[in-house]
Amino acid sequence: MARKVFISVLGYSNYGKCFYTRLSDNFKSDEVRYVQEATLQYLMSISEWTTDDCAYILLTKGAEQKNWIDNGHCEYGTNVSIQQPGLASVLETRHFPFSIIPVKDIPDGNDEKEIWTIFERVFSLIQEGDEIYFDLTHGFRYLPMLILVLGNYSKLLKNVVVKSITYGNYEARNKETNEAPLIDLLSLSNLQDWTSASASFLRNGNLSMLKYLCKQNLDPILKETKGSDLNAKTLSQYMNALEKVVDDMNICRGVSILKGDNIKNLLECSNRLSAVIIEPMKPIVDCLKSSFANFMPSMNIKNGYFAAKWCFENQLYQQSLTILHETIISHICESEGLCITDEREREAVNKSFYIFINGVEKEKWDCDEKQAQLIEKMLHNSCIKVLASTFMVTTNLRNDYNHAGMRSCPTKRTGLINNLRERLDIILSMIENKEICS
Repeated sequence: MARKVFISVLGYSNYGKCFYTRLSDNFKSDEVRYVQEATLQYLMSISEWTTDDCAYILLTKGAEQKNWIDNGHCEYGTNVSIQQPGLASVLETRHFPFSIIPVKDIPDGNDEKEIWTIFERVFSLIQEGDEIYFDLTHGFRYLPMLILVLGNYSKLLKNVVVKSITYGNYEARNKETNEAPLIDLLSLSNLQDWTSASASFLRNGNLSMLKYLCKQNLDPILKETKGSDLNAKTLSQYMNALEKVVDDMNICRGVSILKGDNIKNLLECSNRLSAVIIEPMKPIVDCLKSSFANFMPSMNIKNGYFAAKWCFENQLYQQSLTILHETIISHICESEGLCITDEREREAVNKSFYIFINGVEKEKWDCDEKQAQLIEKMLHNSCIKVLASTFMVTTNLRNDYNHAGMRSCPTKRTGLINNLRERLDIILSMIENKEICS
């Protein structure tokens, strides 16, 4: 079971007492001076903590002297100590089941070096797979940024889960009831996760992070409602449909891409999203819709060309090249009324391009009589002439790619990418100008 870890910075001001409240959880703390006491009381009320868990209290020398030990403050303008318990005594009387561990001699963070020292010391407290509960009420002004960065850093390197980021807003307390809100800022950390996941998909077509976050948010809702929550169900269906479309691109499922069935399903799911229950998903869904806007929800050769372009834009260059090359062959098959999945007929298209490009005389054609008849007909097809140069370029690039450049003069990386981009631009320009795929 993951270790629960509470991490909080203790300041050195003489804090006033108040009740901290979380209306969404129907929680009201005891009247306390220290927000750490109230926050731990709250966390204990919403989840089970055991002897395996712990709370780290970060202490500068000033905070240790003023608020960790008893009677650390004096009456204003005097040396007379105010008789009040420090946080160490307060937490001890709570008899929490877990250890309370002071982390002493934390720098004040007056310069960049000290800030990095704090970062490294806090990071060293965290273990693999921990559940982290941050409190950033007191301490350094840069603490919120440090916590957000540290949280993401720890997620990557130590596989932790940030469960809460709380802030006790004493200044916003109700003066009549002396109640102050205990705010959870976890949504800021979650938004960073959504941003990273979205960037991963929109830049390189990697859906894994986005799918994980959706599942993490949707599964509890679907479980609680037994699958009856319409928005959660629809968004789950949308992500499944999106995964199928992306898989078609990643593993070059040409027939599926051309047929457009998965695109059709994706568009239908998209149209059913009347409300997105995960707020950060709204602009992401809009971007997703835009990225597949040109695709047709039915059998269409254009889908192959658009898929090649989509792969290129997501840096899936080998997939882009393969899909572009095979779509050209399918394009000729369709224009001649041939079956796009018949290997012998696709082979005839390949030979037609080779014969046209190299001007091979008929007596030297390497084919049987049936293929010869198809080739002779295809050589009069205007699409063969229009697409010949692109087919030749993609054939050479594909051979270079698929053989890992194991040849005497391999194409340089920039050459591969630039030539592919150029050929895609030519094809898409022809489509836009209705020179092909009318």
